[in-house]
Amino acid sequence: MEFVGYVVKIGKCYFQQKRNFDYTICESFFDAKKITKLDYAEKIAEETGGVVKHLYVSDKKLDEYKEQ
Repeated sequence: MEFVGYVVKIGKCYFQQKRNFDYTICESFFDAKKITKLDYAEKIAEETGGVVKHLYVSDKKLDEYKEQ
């Protein structure tokens, strides 16, 4: 398993982007913004009432990605 970043989960949705103090959320995990800095993820979670989730990729998925 390899750590690749964080996502912010808000209820059943995920943080997608912030533009001019407006937040966009999405239902699909795959469309969620992958955040690399923990302090930024925690700030977004605090502002939106969400929680920070650690994002890992399995070795099998890493191998598939490298083949492409």
